[in-house]
Amino acid sequence: MIKGDSVEYEILEEACKTLGDDLLTVEIGVRQGQGSKIILNTLSTKKHWHIGIDPYGNLNYQHYDNSGSYTADYTNSMKQQLIKDLDYPNFTLYQLGDDEFMKRFADGVPIYREQKELKTKYDLVHFDGPHKTVDVIKEAIFFGERSHAGSVFVFDDYPKFDMDAVLKIIVNEYGFMLLKQGKNKISLKRN
Repeated sequence: MIKGDSVEYEILEEACKTLGDDLLTVEIGVRQGQGSKIILNTLSTKKHWHIGIDPYGNLNYQHYDNSGSYTADYTNSMKQQLIKDLDYPNFTLYQLGDDEFMKRFADGVPIYREQKELKTKYDLVHFDGPHKTVDVIKEAIFFGERSHAGSVFVFDDYPKFDMDAVLKIIVNEYGFMLLKQGKNKISLKRN
C-alpha cells in the first residue's frame, strides 16, 4: 500500500489530465511513491514513460531553507518496497540526487521501449525533492530549459521555499502560467 506524505494530490492528478500523448514525466523526491503512482495511473491510457529521482539511503542534508541538517529516513528498504509497489513497465527509478541526475542526463534521458529513444523534453515535472529555494531554482531552470509549450510543473510544499523567486524565473524565462494553486501544491503550464 503506497502512502503519501503530502496533501492536495488532486492538483497533481488534474495537471496530468491536461497533457497530450507520447509523454515523459518525472517526479523529483519519490519517497514512498504516491505522487508517481498518481501520475502513472492517471496517464495509463497514454503512450507515456515516467521516471523517479530519489537517492534513498540515510543521507544527511538540509531539506528546507531554515531547517538544520538532519538524517533522512529514506531507507533502502523503503526503496525496495517502492519498486514492488510501482511495478509498472513504463517506470524507471534513478537512485540519484537531483543534482547528480541533472549532471548525468543534461543531454536527455534514454527510454527503452521497442527501440532506444533519447527524450530531451519533459511534459510534466513534479517537484517534491529538496525544498531549499536554491535547489528548487536549479531544478526549475534545468527542467524549464527542457520543457515545451504544454509542459506542466507541479511544486509540492511551495510555502516552505521562496516560490516568488521560482515564479519570476519560470514565468519570465519560460512562459509558464498558473493552472491551480492550493495551500500546499501549485501547478503551472507553459504557453
